[in-house]
Amino acid sequence: MSEAAAGEAAPGSVLIVGAGIVGLSTAWALCRRGRAVTVLERGTVPNPIASSADHHRLIRASYPTNPGYGARIGEAFAAWRRQWADLAAGGGGPESRYYAARGMLTLSQRAGDYGDRTRAQFEELGIAYEPFDSAAALAERFPFLETGNVAAGVLSEGGALMANRILTDLADWLRRNGVVLLERSPAVAIDRAAGTVTLADGRVLAAETVLATAGAGMPGLLPEIEGTLRYRRTLSLYVEPPDALAEAWAQAPCWSYLGGEGDLWGMPPMDGLPAKLGCGAMGRVDPDDTDRTPTPDEVAQIFAHYRSRLRGIEDFTLRFSQANYWMLAPEHRFFVRREGRLVIASACSGHGFKFGALSGEDLADAVTGAAPFEAVVSRMEGRSPEPTAA
Repeated sequence: MSEAAAGEAAPGSVLIVGAGIVGLSTAWALCRRGRAVTVLERGTVPNPIASSADHHRLIRASYPTNPGYGARIGEAFAAWRRQWADLAAGGGGPESRYYAARGMLTLSQRAGDYGDRTRAQFEELGIAYEPFDSAAALAERFPFLETGNVAAGVLSEGGALMANRILTDLADWLRRNGVVLLERSPAVAIDRAAGTVTLADGRVLAAETVLATAGAGMPGLLPEIEGTLRYRRTLSLYVEPPDALAEAWAQAPCWSYLGGEGDLWGMPPMDGLPAKLGCGAMGRVDPDDTDRTPTPDEVAQIFAHYRSRLRGIEDFTLRFSQANYWMLAPEHRFFVRREGRLVIASACSGHGFKFGALSGEDLADAVTGAAPFEAVVSRMEGRSPEPTAA
């Protein structure tokens, strides 16, 4: 299948700007429905500096502040499994290549905090969990924790999505199935009325529908949304626990919250990778996406946040640190709008990857008219939750 030049927009054709997990997953969903799809990417596919790129990303049901997203996690898992079945049929590999089901631990220090509200959310939505109602019970089950200031916790379904593997195998599946992936082809302008995209090299491509899923490239492409979508810089450390704690970490779950300050999330060592320490308190809104090297002081501050949270944190070995950028929308909800023949979708706001395959199916519904556009917007924004077990 060849790319569509201006003036040759085939009926039902779709031009996707941005090859992160949402752009590629939408191409997958549209390809399965027989649509002609071209994907533009300013870098390689996958792009190592894209918002989607990393060794792995969390998938969790804990959403006490946005329960609509917690209610959709069951749908998200189902969509991932439809996608992984396609990738496996194409030679990609079993589900374990794409998902490490380590479980998701959420702790609580006091009534009303994030962990306590997570348990209430699970009860309301009928999401299964294993309760831990004392620090002693947590310490016995999870010996890698410091539990002196923890009161309770819940263990629920979740774990790590192996992001780079998913992106790589999904791109290969798309190529084999006739989707055109144009790498190193940055878009510089979109004509909403004509359904055309102008590239930096002067080419103009056309389609019946243009879908902008450019992630951190969105403000430069659509400057009028600057202020609505903002760059968010997030830091993480890849670290090795000390040998003395290797057994304690062998079957450790991922975590979405460790109680108290710092907004700590992360993953244990797995699949040859070091542990990953995230710290939401170290994130910041930036004017652009260029500052990608954590400073020694930032690294030290993240380690400081983990003191009294993980045993022996002072003996962990730093392997590498990184800064990732994603787009933050109002209320941390996905942002979806239609303007003429252009659909703008920023399905990020800090929880985009876990819904990647489902967002692709949602946007395919919007593009093809399989569901009313406003209904798709509502469910992607998490505003119409239907309780489903994760």
